[in-house]
Amino acid sequence: MLITFEGIDGSGKTTQSRRLFEFLKERGVKVHLFREPGGTEAGDKIRELLMSFELDPKTELLLFEASRAELMKVVRPLLERGEVVILDRFTDSTLAYQGYGRGLDLDLIRRLNDLVTGGIKPEVTFLLDLEPSVALKRLKEKTRFDDPKLLERVRDGYREIAKAEPERVFLIDASRSEEEVFSDIVSFLEGKF
Repeated sequence: MLITFEGIDGSGKTTQSRRLFEFLKERGVKVHLFREPGGTEAGDKIRELLMSFELDPKTELLLFEASRAELMKVVRPLLERGEVVILDRFTDSTLAYQGYGRGLDLDLIRRLNDLVTGGIKPEVTFLLDLEPSVALKRLKEKTRFDDPKLLERVRDGYREIAKAEPERVFLIDASRSEEEVFSDIVSFLEGKF
């Protein structure tokens, strides 16, 4: 089973994905946690590039896809063995940030996502929804992706994705406490493990 966490920076994705990883591990589930971009040696180097330089949106897109291609070499065999994989960001992030946020062609991004993943899609996506102004206050470190106008477009994009795929994307109000958000996640997954 592939579970993904999505949302703008500062929404709590990383915290909640780690909590779910620990929660499932304690229950004896074979579970793995990775982040995007990154998760492999090559992916971590690509992450450094993405976070260090102002890049053309097309360059950004291709680097994110390159990192994902490397990560899929690790993720695919785990899924084939029936293990659980949790990803802190996946293909929806590319659609939201590079498509809705940066204005690149959504159909092109979808085709690249399919090419790189071999059509693998998450069974469940937790979209942690939060006002950009609140998210920016939560961030300890700022990155070049923390422009309020960009984050507003990205948030709108995520909401469009959720509206288009309600059977997969579970929208969660991330303005609440960490405990309340995690309770929603566990409740949603109850009976699946």
